[in-house]
Amino acid sequence: MFVETALRPDAQKRVRSIGQADLLVGIPTYKNAKTIARVAQIASEGMVRAYPNLRHVLVIADGMSTDDTVQVASDTPVAPGVEKIVTLYQGLMGKGTAIRAIFEIAQALKVRACLLLDADLRSVMPEWIPALASPILDGGYDYVTPLYSRHWHEVTINDSLAYPMMRMLYGLDVRQPLGGEVSLSRDILSYFLERDVWETDVARFGLHIWMPTLAINEGWQIAQAPLTTKTHDFRDPTIGFEPKFLQVVGTLFRMLSIYRRRWPTIQIIQPAPIWGEWHPVPPEPVSPMRQALREAVRKGARRFRNGWSAIMLEQNFNAVMQVLGQDEPRFPADVWARAVFDFCVVYNKGEGDPDKVFMALMPLYYLQKLSWIAATEGKSFADVEKMVQEEADVFMENKQYLLDRWTNYLPWEGDETLL
Repeated sequence: MFVETALRPDAQKRVRSIGQADLLVGIPTYKNAKTIARVAQIASEGMVRAYPNLRHVLVIADGMSTDDTVQVASDTPVAPGVEKIVTLYQGLMGKGTAIRAIFEIAQALKVRACLLLDADLRSVMPEWIPALASPILDGGYDYVTPLYSRHWHEVTINDSLAYPMMRMLYGLDVRQPLGGEVSLSRDILSYFLERDVWETDVARFGLHIWMPTLAINEGWQIAQAPLTTKTHDFRDPTIGFEPKFLQVVGTLFRMLSIYRRRWPTIQIIQPAPIWGEWHPVPPEPVSPMRQALREAVRKGARRFRNGWSAIMLEQNFNAVMQVLGQDEPRFPADVWARAVFDFCVVYNKGEGDPDKVFMALMPLYYLQKLSWIAATEGKSFADVEKMVQEEADVFMENKQYLLDRWTNYLPWEGDETLL
């Protein structure tokens, strides 16, 4: 059932009592009782310190947490001069719906800039607020993404999928397209709210790939904000990762059909502007989860081997099987890129269940992650960042392969039963 608003009556009443504001920081929460107090306090401190003459609102939108998140958020004192709203959103469960509620409050208050922060941050500082807000308030930008260092063991989905794909497809180098810390102008915020996507995977975890894709392709002004490094409550990425993978990568792949007349024409990559000076800080170490990844690869290979042979061209399938047979897998960047392209094409043009295509891709993603862990062992942050850029260049170098497959693809007979 379509939900007209993500705001419950109590939140709507609170918004009416506030009336109007200039700057809003929104924090979507779900079981973040341990971290929300610090994030809320630092966010409010950053607003008042950087912009003492503006009207500020802090919004915490919770997804029915079963811990004490809402109580802790309600009890947490914020800086004087900051209005606080703590509310449960309504609608499809997911981070995207929480952000929709935040956007609706920001729109109703006619704010000049709306910032989003993840609720589990440990590295957030007051300086993050002006870093994200000033490109909107002072620079005339519409959408600002974070530029920070993160440990490569926990951001493989960004570094090996979202980043090289977005860069290759749309020609703008946005280093952290999946970053949770973003800021938006009043105009682009309203534009996003008007889109008919809030009952789809965008309302779950697809939002952070959907927003920059629209911002780039619809001509909005984009900048990157230096935020040093991001550390947060780390969780094993192979535990309960399937829904997030499906929603993020599904949204990413789906956008190829929406912008099918634009991405084939992009041949040059431009860097997204950086607002301020970027001084990378080495991230906090994160332990690799090799055993869990190996088990996920083994299970996936048993289940999806036949599907892989149907989705990938023969030379790619054979190359992937060779990687799979290695004791310490090393996934060549060109093989990984072409495998991703094969899945992307079948997802958009095949006659089977798209979700099954993604389920078949996930074990190969885990295989790529195992390869990445081995390749980056003992490397410095600067060395790994160079490797990320080289892999992204390989995606661009193989773009013609994607275009040829996209143009010439013919569904297999009985395609719907392959997986």
